Amino acid sequence: MEIKELVHHIHSSGYEFVLAVTGGGTEALGELLRYGGGSATLLEAIVPYSQQALDVFTGKKPEKYASTRTARAMAMAAFQKAILIQGPGQKGLEHLLGIGATCTLARAGERKERQHELHMAVQSIQSTTTYSICFLEKRDREHEEAIVARSIINTIASACDLDVTITDGTGLLSHERPQIRRVQAIEAISKLLHGTASSDRVPGCVRITGQEGNTHHSHRIIFSGSFDPCHKNHVEMARIASRKYGLPVHFEISLLNVDKPPIDYISLEERISSIKTWHDPDSMGDIFVTDTPLFAEKAIIFPDSTFIVGADTMKRLFDPRYYRPEDDLSSLLELFRKQGIDFLVFSRKGIPIEIPADVEPIITIVSEDEYSDDGISSTQIRNLQQSK
Repeated sequence: MEIKELVHHIHSSGYEFVLAVTGGGTEALGELLRYGGGSATLLEAIVPYSQQALDVFTGKKPEKYASTRTARAMAMAAFQKAILIQGPGQKGLEHLLGIGATCTLARAGERKERQHELHMAVQSIQSTTTYSICFLEKRDREHEEAIVARSIINTIASACDLDVTITDGTGLLSHERPQIRRVQAIEAISKLLHGTASSDRVPGCVRITGQEGNTHHSHRIIFSGSFDPCHKNHVEMARIASRKYGLPVHFEISLLNVDKPPIDYISLEERISSIKTWHDPDSMGDIFVTDTPLFAEKAIIFPDSTFIVGADTMKRLFDPRYYRPEDDLSSLLELFRKQGIDFLVFSRKGIPIEIPADVEPIITIVSEDEYSDDGISSTQIRNLQQSK
């Protein structure tokens, strides 16, 4: 199908989207607007071209700028922008998309082994999809830009339920096949993400593993974290807490973040899988996914609980930036008292633990004799995986 006809079909599809591109691919924006009718689908186009601009757009500094992980972060940020533009009370989110594309293309004076690649992601309320292409044939920048532009258009068309494959009309060789991955969210999880579009969001919780009866104790131990990925230190902390209280430790991941876009479905699947990989039936209980980035919200859905936190989380716990708008320290402590909440704090290498006097009654610190942090972090593990 010629690109003009394909663009017309996109604009007639009933979908709306925000598109973010970096590293190349801006010709796709021209194609989308060249033939008229673009306002029917393209809500906004964003080009965070510098590293600093991309950091601000995604809310974090990526380990690698041209990667599927960064494309997913861009797509989720774009999806959140689409929700914001559409506004509450408008039509549903089923035909709303966030699309991200990041690439490394040919440039003058580049080192010989530099990899040329394109990573695209589509975020919807139902799923996260990624497409990755490594350019194995030597081409000039102009030729690669044309391939990237058509690949982005094809990706948008596919996301709009049009009958097109990602490589149609791109000129890619047969051995330059895109790697495609898609994770479809269960309805309960997509409802948590759907809640971000509501001005009166009520905290929600989804049990991923286990059975309802497993958490019917008078007291619960909740390990809240990103677990990106879960590693041996997390497991050791859970074992220590389980021995201390004689109860299983339940793991909780919040889909939403205070200062970053929500977790996409592929990342969520990977994090849950990492917890399952390390599962210790003697100390670890169920896995929950919530939409509660703040401990004030967690206290509401997990009353009568001890929360496991590291020293770094402890520093944020009573930082006003992580309060609800209506809270101050006094009201937050009163909420924790009313809900029966306390905290078990584990040391982190190089992070001192400083506890305000008002907070001491609800804090128990695990001594270094009981737990010694070896400095391993999820970030280090991700960097190692990326280098491989």
